[in-house]
Amino acid sequence: MKKINIIPLGENCIPRTILTRWKVKPAKLFGELTFPFDLAVFGMLEVTKTLKTDFNEMFDNLKYKDGYWYKAPNCIYFYHDRRFKQEDKQELMDLYNKRIKNFRKITSDDTPVLFVQLTGDCEDVDNQYLELKKLRGNKPFKFAIIDTQNIIGDKSYNDDIYVLKQAFPSDFYKQNWWKKECYKSEIGKNFEKNIADFCSNIINRM
Repeated sequence: MKKINIIPLGENCIPRTILTRWKVKPAKLFGELTFPFDLAVFGMLEVTKTLKTDFNEMFDNLKYKDGYWYKAPNCIYFYHDRRFKQEDKQELMDLYNKRIKNFRKITSDDTPVLFVQLTGDCEDVDNQYLELKKLRGNKPFKFAIIDTQNIIGDKSYNDDIYVLKQAFPSDFYKQNWWKKECYKSEIGKNFEKNIADFCSNIINRM
């Protein structure tokens, strides 16, 4: 099978977690690299801006509050990196600079890339696609979007963009999807399987 690199683009860690759990994306244990959008929380607009500025503004206006770092005004949240306390700002930046380096390495490679994103409360599909197109040049890629909020319209996109309309099963699940009681439940398994199958089908077409 031809190798495909899978790069999550946020909005949170759902794309990486689900695709790893369902073995669509290799686990870190097998040498899979971690990228900057994997574990932090980025809105779609912020992802576009970060790509457009080549990560040069990612660490501007970093603030520390309630045990975690975030980028003001509330654009990026580093919830998964609570080990970095207020005095550890440089260590947090060093970690993400390594992840940025991984991102640049993989996106500059000729191997096809599948970018996967979960929508939040906004959409910026056209602008984000243009940034991914600039990033990849003539190298092959696809852009998979999981629209959990039904905010993406029904307009037709080009052959590089795939949209899955997949609502969260409930508000409780949305807030607690990472807990075993949710992802082991029947509704949780169905939610995750739909996303895994969606991405697997795109990969098979690539």
